Amino acid sequence: MREQVVLAFTKDATADKIKTMLYGSGYEVIAVCHSKAELMRYIVNLDTALIIMGYKLHDAVADEVYEDLSHGHKLMAIVKADMADMVENSDIFTLPLPINRQRLLSAIDVFLGAIQKRTKGRTPDEEIIINKAKLFLMELYCMSEEQAHRFIQKRSMDTGTKFADTARMILGI
Repeated sequence: MREQVVLAFTKDATADKIKTMLYGSGYEVIAVCHSKAELMRYIVNLDTALIIMGYKLHDAVADEVYEDLSHGHKLMAIVKADMADMVENSDIFTLPLPINRQRLLSAIDVFLGAIQKRTKGRTPDEEIIINKAKLFLMELYCMSEEQAHRFIQKRSMDTGTKFADTARMILGI
């Protein structure tokens, strides 16, 4: 089953660039919205969807959009690097600019857990931290998802700390 994606950007050109990056990847862009109100009207009848947006729409910022989402929806915000800290909710996956197709697709895969997920009784918050640490390692050291997982796993065993705590240390949080 293809993952349904709804884009929410103020500018059509930005949405078109993201749509082009997603083309042929298994992620189906089913709508482009320009405001929170339009987005909420569109997703009301969807059980699940990945929403990809910029930091700000005409009528809301990412945190305000997330507050009104139902359980099956996930939110990814593509933001300028200096704006990443402005997104306060840790359940919103932030992807700093600049991005390319490979980076976008890898981030979505990690965020959605499309790559083999190893939960082992972790909380959703721990999974988000672990996925962010993997993405950080993948970007910084050009690792695959599997290499990033093994790196965190080995560091965790070497230091005698929980996997999620090791991921937090990698992220500096």
